[in-house]
Amino acid sequence: MTTAPAWAPDIREADPATLARPGRLPEEFFAARPVFAKIRQAAHAEGCSGDVLFYSSLARMSALVPHQYRAVTGIGGRASLNIFAAIVGTSGAGKSTSSSLTRMVMPALDDDFRDGLPVGSGEGIAEAFMGTVDEPTGELHKGGPNKGDPVMRKVRKQVRHNAYFYVDEGQTIAKLSERNGSVLGETLRRAAVGETLGQTNASEERTRYVPAGSYSLGLLVGFQPSTAVPVLADASTGTPQRFLWGWADDPSIPDVPPLWPGELERGHWQRHVSDPVDIKFPERVRNLLWAEKVGRARGEIEVPELDGHAGLIKVKVAALLALLDGRDYATEEDWSLAEVIWAASCGVRDHLVERAQREAAAEKQREQDAKVLQVVREHEAKAEATVALERVAALVRKHASVVGGITWGELNRRMASRDRKGLRKAVDVAEARGWVVVEGDRVSVRTD
Repeated sequence: MTTAPAWAPDIREADPATLARPGRLPEEFFAARPVFAKIRQAAHAEGCSGDVLFYSSLARMSALVPHQYRAVTGIGGRASLNIFAAIVGTSGAGKSTSSSLTRMVMPALDDDFRDGLPVGSGEGIAEAFMGTVDEPTGELHKGGPNKGDPVMRKVRKQVRHNAYFYVDEGQTIAKLSERNGSVLGETLRRAAVGETLGQTNASEERTRYVPAGSYSLGLLVGFQPSTAVPVLADASTGTPQRFLWGWADDPSIPDVPPLWPGELERGHWQRHVSDPVDIKFPERVRNLLWAEKVGRARGEIEVPELDGHAGLIKVKVAALLALLDGRDYATEEDWSLAEVIWAASCGVRDHLVERAQREAAAEKQREQDAKVLQVVREHEAKAEATVALERVAALVRKHASVVGGITWGELNRRMASRDRKGLRKAVDVAEARGWVVVEGDRVSVRTD
């Protein structure tokens, strides 16, 4: 008979409720298009989550797509396709492994593409797009071998337009954002919608300027459930609303791995374009988005805080799905599939919020129970002290019954050590009850 080695992990079966929790992309979704099925097959071939690889692929694709591509719905101008995805799972659940597969299914063609960068600061995000170039000063060399050639100077400016960021543990972002003077939170929120990035400083080498609409950026963040909750609780800043949320585990991974399907076919998202490309939407979708915008502006409808960017994210996702399908225009089906993705994301997000609420309620109940227990113990202690005091007062009456009474010193000696501490109070009680009389240094039994 063999026994497990001392270092063997404590492996237990998962709670069935965990496996059945809402928020996973449904089977019908992956069956909707061959490219979706291929992404999940690639994930399963490596024993990883299909959902994670799909969300990772969306985030990576949004970083690879030329920045000239924009979604146009008639609301808010040309929307960037930047996608932020948050993957939630315990340590070792495959968040980082699944993320690395995106480089295999979506290899970058541009050597200057910033791939898998960590997030260290808001300044660092803007710096990813910066570099140094030679620019003419407007003057010419007046002599020497370069006579007649323009005089050049080194200038820092935006030199690249595509970057993909990956953070293995989302708690890092929360801690970095809490630092004094940190602009990370604000930078992430601006980057999510393609707004201007950078800072203006006194020195040129520290000045960064990345204009709105001039870059494509994708972000994938891994969270453990406990670290995701504080981010979701920070809804007032608008940060969690900008993420798609997915689970790291996948109950549909087969026992026998399927064959590796190879990388995805390169489509519109890998093309080089120089002119703006508008990804337009069906009229019904445009009307739906307009009606919601007007309703919110009039105060006629109220959208939950965490759903504040629902329309925009669905527009981004639908546009990316169109490009993934080889089109530069969105269809009703793209929109319907984007709604499925959004519903799954909300399932994860809401489950985490409900978990946080349950844990907060349980903690509050524990605090209340602890307070009640403390009060009960205090009452019990007082009751025990009262009984003990009555017992010692009775002993005082007994010892003071001798002729002429008893001195304090003799009374103290006759008491057990446990009763001496409360002797003064016991005498007071005996005197208040009319049992004894205290005269100077003697305690006598009352006789009248």
